[in-house]
Amino acid sequence: MHRVKIDNNLIRTDLLLEKNPMIKEVERKNYKDIKVVTSKSNNNLYTTIFFNDITDTTSYYNLEKVLVEELSKYIKLKKDDRFLVIGLGNAKSTPDSLGPLTIDKVLPTKYLFDLGDVEEGYSNVSIYKPDVIGNTGIESITIIKSIIKEINPTKVIIIDSLKASNIDRLTKTIQITNSGINPGSGINNNRGEISKKTINREVIAIGIPTVVDIKSLINNNSNESFIVTPTNIDFVIERLSMLISNSVNKNLHKNYNRQIN
Repeated sequence: MHRVKIDNNLIRTDLLLEKNPMIKEVERKNYKDIKVVTSKSNNNLYTTIFFNDITDTTSYYNLEKVLVEELSKYIKLKKDDRFLVIGLGNAKSTPDSLGPLTIDKVLPTKYLFDLGDVEEGYSNVSIYKPDVIGNTGIESITIIKSIIKEINPTKVIIIDSLKASNIDRLTKTIQITNSGINPGSGINNNRGEISKKTINREVIAIGIPTVVDIKSLINNNSNESFIVTPTNIDFVIERLSMLISNSVNKNLHKNYNRQIN
């Protein structure tokens, strides 16, 4: 459990549909018990996937199929694309470890492209885990800009843990957007924005809410708030990291095929 200071009158969230429930929907689809809502805000697209469970194999594969399809609409794979896939967060804090755990399972291939030794069906992919400023003393955006200057990717994919205001959405909602991301914004700990405006690259952000502040659950007049997370977060985070990494790999590498355990 993580204790943080937040605005006494403001419940923070990283989910567009919680920030603005009246946002205009572009499309709504249902796949069995999975709901997909695509919305538009300030010329940016947001796709929100709502699901009930991924603890069993059937539910997992149903959700993975949906995520692969929806993610492909943002990635729009081209032959000469070069990808940088980034996992934001703190690997030492389970609720914040979604990004680093996902990156550990994404297949990097840039070194093979540099050697000219790549089979058909694979994209040029680099991966990186910048860690959090509390561990490095360096803003993630600073590190990312340096890497981009060095390897010159055409597209950047970012994975991060998010914050929700509704406990029912914890670990059961996926948000994809081309608007970029503000690390730490959900807990009033804003860091440098990572978007096309700041790094001059197309950015696809994938996030899942893993925490909610207690002000969303009870009437709390204190100036302090607690960030809470599900009791089974260790198992679920591992499952979700596999879900996202497989979905990213299947979009970037057409010959990729990995089954879950």
